Amino acid sequence: MQLKVALLCVLILSPMLNAKTVNDIDTRSVEWLLSQINIGEAQKNKRLIEDSLKKLVAIAPTRIETQCAQAHYNFVNGDLDGANQLLSKLDNGLVKQSPCIEKLKVMSRIEGKDKSAIQEAKLLARAGRYEPARQIYNKIFNNVYPTLNYELEHLSWYAQDSSQWQSVKNGYETLLQSYSNIGQVEIAYARHLLRRNPSDKHAIRILSKYGSTSSFSNEVEEIWLGSLANMPISGATDKEFQTYFMLYPFSTKGELQYQDFKKDLTARQTLIADPAYQLWVRGDKLLEKNKLKAAEPLLLKAISGRPQDGAIMRSLGILYLRLGDNQKSYEYFTRAQQHTADFAQRETLKGLAKTAKFWLYIRQAKDAINKNEFKIAKLKLDLADALEQNPNAVLYNRGLLQFAQGQYSQAERTYQVVLKNDPLNNSALLGLLEIAELEQSEQALTSFYNRLTFAQKEQIKQSYSISLSSQYRAKANTLAQAGDLEQAEKVLREAIDIAPEQSWLYYDLAFIYQQKGLTNKARTLFNNVLWQFPLNPQLRYSHALFLRSIDDYQGAIATLQYIPFRARNADIVTLEQQLQLNESLTQSERHLDAKNKATAIYHLSALEAQNLTPVMQAELARNWYRINEKLYAVKLINKALTAQPTLSAYWHMLYGEWLLEQGNEQQTKQWFTSYVLSENASENDVNQYVQLQNNYINQYYSGSDLIAKLNQLDQKYKNNAAITTALINANLALEQRQAAIILYQQKVQNKQIIEPQALLAIAKAYRKQGDDFQAKEVTQRAITQTSSQESYLQRQIMASLNDFNYSGDALGLATELITKSPNDTELRYLGAQVASNFNETEQAQLWYTQTLSPNRTLTEKELYNSLSLINESDEWYINGAKRELINEQNKNQAYIAIGVNFSGQTSTESEATLGAGLVPIEAYFPLWQGQGFVKIDPTTISAQTTRFDEQFAGSRYGQGALCIFTCSLDEVSPKESGVDIGLGWQNENWRLDIGTTPLGFLIEDIVWGVNYADDIGDFGYSLELEKRPVTSSVLSYAGLEDINTGKIWGGVRSTGLTANISHDLGGNWGFWSSADFTLYKGQNVKDNQRYRIMGGSYYRVISNQKREFTVGASLLHWAYQYNLSEETWGHGGYYSPQNYVGLSVPLSYDARWGNDFVYRLKTGVSYSQTKTQAIDFFPNDPDLQAEAFIRQLETGANPAFEGDTSSSISYNLEGSFEYRITPHWFFGGYLAIDRSDFYEPNFGQLYMRYYFNPVYGTLEFPGTPIVPYAEF
Repeated sequence: MQLKVALLCVLILSPMLNAKTVNDIDTRSVEWLLSQINIGEAQKNKRLIEDSLKKLVAIAPTRIETQCAQAHYNFVNGDLDGANQLLSKLDNGLVKQSPCIEKLKVMSRIEGKDKSAIQEAKLLARAGRYEPARQIYNKIFNNVYPTLNYELEHLSWYAQDSSQWQSVKNGYETLLQSYSNIGQVEIAYARHLLRRNPSDKHAIRILSKYGSTSSFSNEVEEIWLGSLANMPISGATDKEFQTYFMLYPFSTKGELQYQDFKKDLTARQTLIADPAYQLWVRGDKLLEKNKLKAAEPLLLKAISGRPQDGAIMRSLGILYLRLGDNQKSYEYFTRAQQHTADFAQRETLKGLAKTAKFWLYIRQAKDAINKNEFKIAKLKLDLADALEQNPNAVLYNRGLLQFAQGQYSQAERTYQVVLKNDPLNNSALLGLLEIAELEQSEQALTSFYNRLTFAQKEQIKQSYSISLSSQYRAKANTLAQAGDLEQAEKVLREAIDIAPEQSWLYYDLAFIYQQKGLTNKARTLFNNVLWQFPLNPQLRYSHALFLRSIDDYQGAIATLQYIPFRARNADIVTLEQQLQLNESLTQSERHLDAKNKATAIYHLSALEAQNLTPVMQAELARNWYRINEKLYAVKLINKALTAQPTLSAYWHMLYGEWLLEQGNEQQTKQWFTSYVLSENASENDVNQYVQLQNNYINQYYSGSDLIAKLNQLDQKYKNNAAITTALINANLALEQRQAAIILYQQKVQNKQIIEPQALLAIAKAYRKQGDDFQAKEVTQRAITQTSSQESYLQRQIMASLNDFNYSGDALGLATELITKSPNDTELRYLGAQVASNFNETEQAQLWYTQTLSPNRTLTEKELYNSLSLINESDEWYINGAKRELINEQNKNQAYIAIGVNFSGQTSTESEATLGAGLVPIEAYFPLWQGQGFVKIDPTTISAQTTRFDEQFAGSRYGQGALCIFTCSLDEVSPKESGVDIGLGWQNENWRLDIGTTPLGFLIEDIVWGVNYADDIGDFGYSLELEKRPVTSSVLSYAGLEDINTGKIWGGVRSTGLTANISHDLGGNWGFWSSADFTLYKGQNVKDNQRYRIMGGSYYRVISNQKREFTVGASLLHWAYQYNLSEETWGHGGYYSPQNYVGLSVPLSYDARWGNDFVYRLKTGVSYSQTKTQAIDFFPNDPDLQAEAFIRQLETGANPAFEGDTSSSISYNLEGSFEYRITPHWFFGGYLAIDRSDFYEPNFGQLYMRYYFNPVYGTLEFPGTPIVPYAEF
């Protein structure tokens, strides 16, 4: 009601429906809410639908999608008038039609004029007439489905046609792209896969995913049991049952079906192992069941033991007659007459051939009907009819044929003719009952049953009761799955009134109560009916199964005690044993989970003391192994296998696996030497055994012995892919590539399938031998063998293409892989990497873009929007594709930047100052698969005023000590201006540059640099050889003019080699180190040299998409040969201690504000110890130094700088930001303040940057200020 009121308010406030999208609405929020509504409908979650719709109305009331959603809601909830009224306003022709309006139109029709057609289609489908049903839906919907249910229903009808299997599969996969993790869709998809392959692993995984959910449990179980029923009777199917029981450990239906399966499996195994005196009896029974191949060896052994037994000969005659071996059949019937004394039996033998042939035709007809081979079935029935043995049997089977062909009316008439001849013919009565069941109506069944005579009713009373209860159970199950538990309960209660002794009705009703949380009521239900029928074994059995489902093992055991001994069948006995085992194991596991191993051992020991079957002993051994009592577990399973060697191969191989794990070489070799897999072992058992043998051989043999053993295994199990793979790998490990290739060629010649991993190894061997053609051919074979379901293998193959030598081969195979699995976006990303590796940039960009949107081509705007933010929750390859596209954009990017630098430095020791103004300008542009750049830096630099009438300051400037108080000038204020220019080129590895120091300075120079960076494993390194200006002071950077002579000195340039190593994989920790050796030369300055070693590590305390906080520690050491820190003649004016050791702890915090603003705050504290040596005023001119000493008496200035050893603590503060104003314009700034005992430098920069191509994507932090060429 609140939702309707909200919409009403919106409509009143809006004078007319406006279809335009409001600009300030977050379109993604609207799309997300619409998707939530769709999910709510798929999950039948009304609350989610209403909450999402209410929010949608609140944020976008006038959008067409909102109004469509409201109209859809009204339709679904029965408010047809309101829905149609809203639809008529939307569909007014004034706006462009939206897809949602088309869906509403369809919905209006199916609730109106097409409603009867919908019902007709559904009835046709229920009757098995899927083709006309599909045509009706095609006409009504024309691929516009108003709800998911209609689309799923339509697909399910197409699924009935096996020729449509692939197209239906494609339809489900398309739905899954929009409804991922929606059980209604995924379960339908799994059901479809299982129609083609009952063992489909992907389908089983889907069933496992939803089997434990209350909404889908019953449906999943039904599908799963159906697939198990379609699997062959083998050990592999037994394992599939175990997988099923992991999810449905207490399923009655599953248990019943499993017991039937176990019976068949046991019978098959027992027939081979039983004593000879039972051979004929068992063989004759198999013959009656038409298990001819199983009966033949038993009967032949029987006749060899009793060569004059006419009965065995008669059985063999019947056997070979059915097998079609008429000669042998005649011989045995003739010999049987000779060894049959009774005349009548001899006459019977004479006519037996005729009778046997008749029933052979009948059997063949039934088999043909089951296979839908209707023409063959008719032919066999005609042949049988010609023998005139049993007309009613022929007639009944003609009815079966008509029923299988969908000719139900004809089949009914045929069965009626049979009943006319034989009113109590059970088969015909059951056939009519089956026809009545088709209507899936209790009334139809009741009507049919009431028309029968009393005798006929008694004949099929039990079957009718079961059928009727099944109808009620199916109806209740449908209601329960739809969430209508109340109506399901009502239906089951009605069924119980009609068939009060049908135990499974109570079982289902109890589960309904259980779903409603009424466990005590479920218990009471069974207690009441068991009071009426206390000795009914099926009731007790179903009661026990229910109690087991709620983990009440003791109660289940107790209820089974009431079943009379004679009524205890194998299923009941087995269930009781399993319950006892479950109860004990539950207790032991409970204690094991509580880490109370001693108690777990106690319970397992108590259980072992019971009279357990060998299978139970093996199960118990598995639990001992689980609690790490491995030696005892090995002993116990060996005991079980010794007691019953015919236990399934699974237990034998589990024992072998445990022995191999324990490493007992003697026992292990003995078992692997003695155990022989059964000849009738399943393919799965053989593969498991071969893999076990492979592990054994690889563990205990090496070199040529390993290859010899593998060859022996290969001879025994020919054409086994796992052995071939092991042999190929063994040869390649010994560098015997040619042997591996020859082996591969032999296997291919024998048309053996080779595993893709082995093919990749062979392809690599071919490449190493220089045979690129064969490498390509082998890789092609690997691609052909893999399917889209084997994504891991396909990705392995794709990765191997990076090792190819020719781009054409690699890209051709990559394209084939991507075409084969178009929906595997990770594979497409790997293909893009292959293209990028071969410099196929255009193809790489295409595949990277398709990784982001595989189903359609993104517009430029959509692509840029997708790159605007890298989401940490996205798949790694999605973010990888974004980064690669951004990097490629950056490679083709050109920009120009201009800034303003402010810097100053004050010495607290000498009051010396340094000021610098700079307008850095730079431009970067694409050039030669990299980037070219130009740097132009108009620069002004100045220093403090020096007065020559002051003894201290004047004597420490140039040759001022020689003319102090008499110099030609009273003071100087150094200031220089100029423009430096730098040109360069760089790519991912290289950076080359050449340029000048500022032109206009007193001293001008050419400077340059060469830098190379790359990776070695997980480590990055770089080497740099460069010549750069020393910018520490006006003297070192621009040079100064001597006050005494007018000569120029300074302009120091450093030339050195630097090596850096770092390790940073993007995790929490990172490490770096650097070492360099540098020479210093200047005009009229003493030469100097320095070595420097630095290293540090850092830890990212916080690291995510929005912020990063890093704590580091660094250790620094450097040393200069001479102390040339001063500004006298011959000094360089740059800080140059003879020993410096420093330890610093930097802290930095980077963050992002929105998508367009990043900033950094950084601080640090450091401790250092320095040592400087004493040095002359004029270190490179002894004559001047001698003159200075002479004039010391006049000037009072000691012409030497004293050495010093000191330590200090300093700190620094830094801040930077960068803001994307538009995709082309960026604005940023940087500020740094350092404070120490002896100097106080400050630096700041503001800059603007213009990108010629728009820049999207997440801004990297920190921002990137302009680096002047002098500091490059």
